[in-house]
This record gives sequence, C-alpha cells and structure tokens, in this order.
Amino acid sequence: MLEKNHKKYNRRTLLAAACSTVILSGCGWHLRGVQDIPLKSMFVDMGENSTLGSMIKRNLRARTNVEIVDKKEEAESIFRLLSLSRGSSVLAYNSEGQARIYSLILTARFSVTLQNGAEVLPPTTVSTTREMNWDERDYNGKAQEEQLLYQEMETTVIQMIVNRLSHLTEEQLQQAKQVDG
Repeated sequence: MLEKNHKKYNRRTLLAAACSTVILSGCGWHLRGVQDIPLKSMFVDMGENSTLGSMIKRNLRARTNVEIVDKKEEAESIFRLLSLSRGSSVLAYNSEGQARIYSLILTARFSVTLQNGAEVLPPTTVSTTREMNWDERDYNGKAQEEQLLYQEMETTVIQMIVNRLSHLTEEQLQQAKQVDG
C-alpha cells in the first residue's frame, strides 16, 4: 500500500513539474542569460579602485558579450559615469511636525563613446528610490539601514545601466562610427 501511494506521489510531482514548465514557457519567462551588445570591447572609465566601477565591470562581464579591457587604448568604446548623486526628501511628518518617512533617491548619469569621442549612447540618466521610516530613538540603526538601502540602490542602478546598454543597436553604433568618417 505504501509503495502504491509513493508511486502516486511521484506521478503527481512529475505532473506538477511538467505543468509548471509548460506554463512558464508559455508566458515568455526565461532566464536573463547573456545580453548581446553590438560593441566588441569597452573600457570602464571610473578609476582603478572604484567599488562602483568594479561592480559595473563584473555585471558587464557576467551579463553581456562585451569584453571589458583594462586599457582605454585597447577599447572600441568607453563607458563614463558622469555623475552619481544621493538625495532624500520627506514624505510624511508625525503630529509633532517631525519627519517620519523619507524617500531616498539615487541617480546616475552615464554615457558611452567611441575612441573618436562620438557618442554611441548620449548622456543617459537612471534613478531609483526607496522609502525609509525614521525614528530618532534608533539613530545608529537607522543610519545603518540607510547605508544598506543605498548599497541596494547602487546594485539596482547598475542593473539598470547594463539593461540600457543591452538595448544598444547596431544602427546606433554605425551612426556613431560615421561621425569620424
């Protein structure tokens, strides 16, 4: 009897797995995989010891087909982070007029050029926000929470940058190459 129930359980598990596969494939869901960028090589112009630069390089290596090079002269294209700014604004006050909920904002502005200075991707801005409750009784804990939120937001911004780069077209690259010729 136990063996019979075990076989039913295995059949149900297999059926559920098969149905899940069919449903997920039908809705267009798939793993991200490597995204195709029409650029052969890229130099990330952010300084050798930049933590954010290292994260961008790591994400580009893992999620795209572009080769990240260490020397600007060897690269077909140059990625520049033009600005990265943090900000906050008050969303809500308590009955005593003290700020209770903040909106944290992280904005990055970047561009991609060819060696000749022609823009493949003109200055582009991406930003993300997070809400944070504030309690002055737990100042140290909230300061640490704010730092963690900004770190998470940096990761999100980097993913947005890589996603934007993956939408570059061969046509955009050819137009930029014609500026030199």
